[in-house]
Amino acid sequence: MRYHNISVKTLERIILFFGLAYALLFFFQYLNQGVVLFGKPLYGDEWTEDRGVIRIIFPGAGIFILSLFISINKLTSSKNHRWFWLVFSSLGIIIPVMQVTRQFIVGVLLMYLIHLLNNVSIPKKVVIIFLFVLGVGLAINADIPMVEGVIEAQERDSSLGKKYIRVLAGEYFLYDYSPNEISGVFGNGAPYWGISSYGKFNEKLGDERGYYLSDVGIIAVYAMFGIFSILGFIIIWLISFLIPLPSEYQYAKYYLWYILFTSFTWYSVYHYHYLISTVFALYIFQKGIDQSKRKIVIKKLLKTLIQEKKR
Repeated sequence: MRYHNISVKTLERIILFFGLAYALLFFFQYLNQGVVLFGKPLYGDEWTEDRGVIRIIFPGAGIFILSLFISINKLTSSKNHRWFWLVFSSLGIIIPVMQVTRQFIVGVLLMYLIHLLNNVSIPKKVVIIFLFVLGVGLAINADIPMVEGVIEAQERDSSLGKKYIRVLAGEYFLYDYSPNEISGVFGNGAPYWGISSYGKFNEKLGDERGYYLSDVGIIAVYAMFGIFSILGFIIIWLISFLIPLPSEYQYAKYYLWYILFTSFTWYSVYHYHYLISTVFALYIFQKGIDQSKRKIVIKKLLKTLIQEKKR
């Protein structure tokens, strides 16, 4: 087994480079909507007319999201290039709104708010929350087609209640998808979409009933990989809440929490668009834990040496 000890700084540069590339390619595609330039995403063409606007969604969102959390982390912790981190962080608001993707918008904004409220005085917390609410209110009342598309989609889905297609799909994949108890425990595997008999069944399920694994997030993980995969994610998320990290590594936590938040109705928890960024986040998280342990050992060693000198 080979192990490569890659520095966190190197990974950060790689993540930021591809995150910036994602943003640039997004705007380039947005300005050239007459032709699909970057292949296909999860399904259909990478841009569709939906919710009153042209929605452009293509692979790479995981790396882009992780790069956003690195940027907001450095914006408040680094004294250098703050203008760059500010611009980069603002893309986490602009692009999700332009894509009219609710989980993307709320997830990123929530992590930004958590970060800005961390380690500040109560008066500053009040000011930040006020500005946040004010900004959201202004955006809702502004005549912005993307924002109106998000609001209309939310109102439509909320009015459906238990008849909302994702609720129906979630119930189906939980209770009726697995053909036997063994599959219910260990999962059914990942479908080879439209090719294998299992993949064709899933394609038919989507075409005829509107049930897609990609719409049910963590339930899809259970349907494909079983109970033990769910336990694995639960352990990861619990550790992310319980184990402290050095301030410079906090963005790894934000990414894991974003995955948790969006795991109810989005494929970010398992899809290959997010897989490499999840691996990077877990690697950096472990590096942060190792650094914390080293600091504790050094402090204990220094304390012991000081006590020996006093004797």
